[in-house]
Amino acid sequence: MEYDYYNNPETWIGGFYELSMEYFPSGDSKRLNIALEALCKNALVKGLWKEKGDYPNQSISLPVHIENQSNSQFYGTLSLSNGIELPCVIFVTRIENESDWLDIAIPQASFEKLFPYKYPLTYELNPWLNKIDEIYTRLAETIFANSPFDLAMIGEEITCYTNQEEITVKIVKNLTCILPNHLQRQLGLEGEGKELSNKLRMFEQTYSE
Repeated sequence: MEYDYYNNPETWIGGFYELSMEYFPSGDSKRLNIALEALCKNALVKGLWKEKGDYPNQSISLPVHIENQSNSQFYGTLSLSNGIELPCVIFVTRIENESDWLDIAIPQASFEKLFPYKYPLTYELNPWLNKIDEIYTRLAETIFANSPFDLAMIGEEITCYTNQEEITVKIVKNLTCILPNHLQRQLGLEGEGKELSNKLRMFEQTYSE
């Protein structure tokens, strides 16, 4: 990916398509830093950079300090299996007395450049979106194996759409999510969805809002 493209403001417009992972309760910086380390070691990921201008060098050093009630962001790239490289932002959000969140977010402007993009961003109009979900799923599995999250969701601006305490079966049907075993039991969804590693199960959105 060219430096000028990565640093062009127009590359980063249009909202984000995200993998959002919840860590409950908030305040455990070690869990988040282990998750970040697992992300950085994944062959599909390059970065992380503190500023877009640091691309493609000067990666940050881990662990990072995470303050109470904070939102930090770092930059990186994701590689698809066909060699396509996408820019991404990594958000680390701490909501005091609630949850910590680790989000990987791809700007939709990059989709418009590389795919036959149509809005709204549904699977019916954009079947190539399944390729993005596959990458996000692989990353979620890798991160969970090193630092288990309590809930993961995939979708457009999906961060904080719901959480491990408020999620219901009805909500599961209306989004793409990855549930650890304890949430499957809590919702009565054991044995349903697609089986992943470490007893994770993926539930794909069954209808559009």
